Amino acid sequence: MLNRSKLWAAGLLFATFAVGLAVGGAVSAARGDDDGDFRGRRGRRTSYAERLQEDLALQPAQRESVKVILERRQTAMQELWREVAPRFDTLRTQIRGEIMGLLDEAQQARFQELIARSDSARAARGQGGRRGK
Repeated sequence: MLNRSKLWAAGLLFATFAVGLAVGGAVSAARGDDDGDFRGRRGRRTSYAERLQEDLALQPAQRESVKVILERRQTAMQELWREVAPRFDTLRTQIRGEIMGLLDEAQQARFQELIARSDSARAARGQGGRRGK
């Protein structure tokens, strides 16, 4: 049976995961990130502008305006991400360490594999998954 501290730790872990998903999605959307985890109808990754087109059925003029907005704000988003990225990296390392502390030896080995795959995928997208770095 789970004692109170383990239950609290599991709840904190879940909350951290949920917040990470939300923040990651928001940052990807705000950056117009075309290497997010969103896949279009053909299974390829889609850009933020493409997702808006598919989800909102934008008219051609709207589509062009969205493109202009994203292009105009791209440099500012890149600069912001360069400032924030080290904090994300530090937080990710801390979260991984806390999770590792909850796991038994076999789980730790599997978790290390998950981390390696995640880091490899991020590196494959280029520069840690960040644009303009």
